[in-house]
Amino acid sequence: MLALVRISTLLLLALTASASLIPFQGKLTFPGQDLKPVPGDSPIANCDVSQKQLLTLKEVDLSPNPPQRGVNLTITAIGDLDVAVTEGAYVEIDVTYGYIKLIHQTFDICSEIQNVDLECPLDKGHYELTKEVEIPQQVPPGKYTVFARAFTADDKFITCLTGSVEFGPENFSFF
Repeated sequence: MLALVRISTLLLLALTASASLIPFQGKLTFPGQDLKPVPGDSPIANCDVSQKQLLTLKEVDLSPNPPQRGVNLTITAIGDLDVAVTEGAYVEIDVTYGYIKLIHQTFDICSEIQNVDLECPLDKGHYELTKEVEIPQQVPPGKYTVFARAFTADDKFITCLTGSVEFGPENFSFF
């Protein structure tokens, strides 16, 4: 579970620098109605699309799509950041398992952004990122929904990303 959250955080931070990591597998469903799928070969959607967002994702590709347990996932993201991201920027992440909220956590973007080979401040501009991450074999079966909202240090809305992943019982191993 911690690995799923870490992977989700890594993608969001990558996309906040121009991209984000929210791994998905299987059937995709979007909670809520204020959503717009992100272009590319991935099941990621922008949420809160009626609000102005400071990050415009042009494309996000996952390989393999859908992601698989025990197989490295390559994320490629392209986007435009309308403002600089400085110290104090943060992302709020919620992860639910079915209807149970597993995690509600806030992460400092500048503390985490080094995981995608970037550092703060992130300048306004165009970004293209590629990152490979490990999807653990031990991810428990079930449906996970990730909802992430990122903000600047002065609480301006950067982006909202969401999606669901369903891992089946096949190939599941605790060891």
